[in-house]
Amino acid sequence: MHEASGTGRVAVEAARAYAGATADISTPTKLAGGAMHDSWAVDATRGNETRELVVRVSPAGRADHEKTQREFEALRVAFARGIRCPEPLLVGECVTGEDYLVMARVAGDTNPRLIIGDGRHASARPRMIEQLAEDLAEIHRITPLDVAAAPGIRSPEVGEDPLRFERRLAEDAYRLQVLNPHPAIEWAFRWIDREIERLEPPNRDHCLVHGDFRIGNMLYDEQGLTSILDWEGVHIGDTDEDIAWLCTRVWRFGRNDLEAGGIASREAWLSAYERARGRTVDRSRVAAWEVLQNIRWAQITMMQARAHLDGQTVRHELAAIGRRTAETELEILRLAGVEERVARAG
Repeated sequence: MHEASGTGRVAVEAARAYAGATADISTPTKLAGGAMHDSWAVDATRGNETRELVVRVSPAGRADHEKTQREFEALRVAFARGIRCPEPLLVGECVTGEDYLVMARVAGDTNPRLIIGDGRHASARPRMIEQLAEDLAEIHRITPLDVAAAPGIRSPEVGEDPLRFERRLAEDAYRLQVLNPHPAIEWAFRWIDREIERLEPPNRDHCLVHGDFRIGNMLYDEQGLTSILDWEGVHIGDTDEDIAWLCTRVWRFGRNDLEAGGIASREAWLSAYERARGRTVDRSRVAAWEVLQNIRWAQITMMQARAHLDGQTVRHELAAIGRRTAETELEILRLAGVEERVARAG
């Protein structure tokens, strides 16, 4: 094995912590993706047994060990229930400030462009939307009690409308990250408030929410879904949050005619979830969630830009993401019907 450095060194240390001091650890290979973390493919061999691993490393300064432990606990429960996700093997923290999550490696591709537009995956797309619905329905059957061991897991109060709760958190995050005035977002918060007052609150218990359920966080092959990745945003809330996040415009990767991740229409996605979950989805509440989720993405673009501009994590990718706030504001206005009202007035 060649000497590794930086987060690659941490990946080797984590693989050895899992496999044992005498294990043979391969040279780590950097995996694509991950603006905030680095992921490494590593093989650990003991005797005649080789385990293919992925080690996700959060660099010092951006590590959040409690969040990584929450993700580990959620994965542990999900994997035990047969949900397509990596098997979690070890979670840890380095004395140098990094933290890591060791998982079993799952075959598949995450490139959104292939699943959306490649001809070889044409038959996988309709199959995948059904598989996503099936697994998301199973995720939503996980109760707060099932993940009570997850440290500091975010949750609304019992009986509180999760849409109201998450709207409040979204504005807090927005105020913290905002770099310039954004009147469209300020207006959208008020629009959501009116929708919350108008809509019936959900008559169901809170459940586990993946928190980043979207194309780009899914492994797939030509047969469809192989694994759901990136559970770091897991929390307690309402099913509609995950349902709407898959429809957020940024995760369509240019296929805006197919609102559900660029692979299916919004209605096909909602219907697939209804079949898997055995209950009706309130389209009006999902629409309100979708506006909020676009605000959430706008806030993330601001956060990424600030991380780059402040010198905390200087990466061109973060700077480029930071320039996408305006397109998200336009989508928020579209979803809230402003564009349609302006056209009628004209």
